[in-house]
Amino acid sequence: MLRGPRKQRIELMLSLSDEEWNLDTLLGLYLGILDHSESVRIASMDALMEIARKSPEPFTVSPLSMLLLHFFDFTAASGYVSYMFQSLVQFGTPEAIQAAEWALRRVARNEDFKKFLDILVEEGKSEMLRNLAGENLSKQKTKLLRDALDAIEHDSSSNELS
Repeated sequence: MLRGPRKQRIELMLSLSDEEWNLDTLLGLYLGILDHSESVRIASMDALMEIARKSPEPFTVSPLSMLLLHFFDFTAASGYVSYMFQSLVQFGTPEAIQAAEWALRRVARNEDFKKFLDILVEEGKSEMLRNLAGENLSKQKTKLLRDALDAIEHDSSSNELS
């Protein structure tokens, strides 16, 4: 729930009428609608009416879009980003694979990138690794990708010999 003086909460709700119509704006207005103060609820509805007057395009929210919206919001120590990436790869749906590719192209930390590559090698997703080969990567990420591709090639060669 919203905190702070009522006047401040009202101002916050009214300021949302100038924001882009997206999930953050919707959730902010919804918090205002749930406020215990009727004047904050009214301010929230006034802002919502002002946004409706502008007739913005509706937006779609899916579980995957919510995951991606906050994908990199977790500390490295938690290991949760790698867990989410592995889950997307294991889901295997076209949407989940597309989301995993999105994350793979946006990961900032080399350590996380390496974990992502290790997951792809472990899951046998050589196509995703090969698709990444044409990307503009840092020297360190390029080396990590080359090592992962070599590991996939080594694994497939070993399997052919068996």
